[in-house]
Amino acid sequence: METKNIHSAIFDSRYEVSSTIYTYLRHHWVNLAALTLVVIILRTLYGRFASPCLDNSHRSSDDSDDPAKQTIFLPYTKPFSREEIPMVNATVAGVEIEMPMDTGSIGILIGAPLLPHIDTSKATPAYQYFSSSKILYNGRLVDLPVKFHGRGPDSYAIATVPVLVVDWSVVCPWYDPAVDTFECPPNPDEPEPVLRDVSHITYMGVGFGRNRRGSEQPNTLPSANPFLNIESIDGKPVAKDFKTGYTISTKGVHLGLTEEDERGFAWSKLEPGLTHDDDRRDWAMVKTCFSVDGGSDNCGSALIDTGIQQLYLKAVEGVETPNVTIPNPNPDGNAKFVNRVKTGTKIEIGFSRLNGTVGRYGFKVGGETKMAPSYVVPLKQGDAAFVNTGRNFLFGYTVAFDATGGRFGFRRVS
Repeated sequence: METKNIHSAIFDSRYEVSSTIYTYLRHHWVNLAALTLVVIILRTLYGRFASPCLDNSHRSSDDSDDPAKQTIFLPYTKPFSREEIPMVNATVAGVEIEMPMDTGSIGILIGAPLLPHIDTSKATPAYQYFSSSKILYNGRLVDLPVKFHGRGPDSYAIATVPVLVVDWSVVCPWYDPAVDTFECPPNPDEPEPVLRDVSHITYMGVGFGRNRRGSEQPNTLPSANPFLNIESIDGKPVAKDFKTGYTISTKGVHLGLTEEDERGFAWSKLEPGLTHDDDRRDWAMVKTCFSVDGGSDNCGSALIDTGIQQLYLKAVEGVETPNVTIPNPNPDGNAKFVNRVKTGTKIEIGFSRLNGTVGRYGFKVGGETKMAPSYVVPLKQGDAAFVNTGRNFLFGYTVAFDATGGRFGFRRVS
């Protein structure tokens, strides 16, 4: 009997609470409906008009079931800086590597001791020379799987590209890429080059327009660029209409261009590259014009190069830059003296013209602005001008390469 009274009391209490809630909802349903409608409208407006400069690095291909919107964000392994080349996490043939990411070259290089399980006996002999560091790499090309890691364990992208497994390497300042190939040629005025330790060599070039006429280096073609050969993202094969390309900022890299990735960019149309007829992803470098101390335009091509912190400047014939010769500040450098553009020189650079139809910036050599290079190296004059901005350019602009549509984009950093 006592138990029955307890159950009855509980039931009466629940009935009173339910009755109270029902009464409240009945009297306030209009207010609740209006509040819900306001929330829906605000969320819709935010999604439509959110600033294109907002960081969208949290997105991945999981944000949409549409395979045409596949993309993945690769964060850098450490904060972006002018002193160090940015790196991303990758696994090459089962070996985990913090991979330096260079937009000034194409192709992956890994020292043979890091890949002892890879048989290169029947692989294709190949070489690569970097003019900025004066280093020649010699080895064999092997097709290997490369896995790029996103923010979480389930975020990854896979590409298969030829990797130069480096057998030996030397510093060769007198190497001429136009005529020299696999060997560092003898130089009677210099000692024989010393072999470098290849057990720590890891490098990844993801640029474009880096091949040249008559080149014997097959790993400078789009087929060797891992960012342009993505096969799957998060375990799903990329769609037929997957837009090959990437955006690069001080935060990291987006692989695969979507409508959201492209928002806010000003685009410059690229000319076909040397092998464009064979590979539609091959495009020439973006067009540029620059002036020195307010002088005449020097027009040619530009390279946004994450591999270096200095800037290289090549003026057209007849245009002099104020240069100075100084003792080589690099203790490991081969030359005793080097040329530099004089401190205080004002340089203005525009893409694709000097007035900056898609992007523009300027600086004084030796200045302390973020976008200013550490120093400026003058190159020999030529028929067409050339600028290699170095990675400090990314402090002012996020850049994008559309390999499918042949475009290069600039978006100001807010």
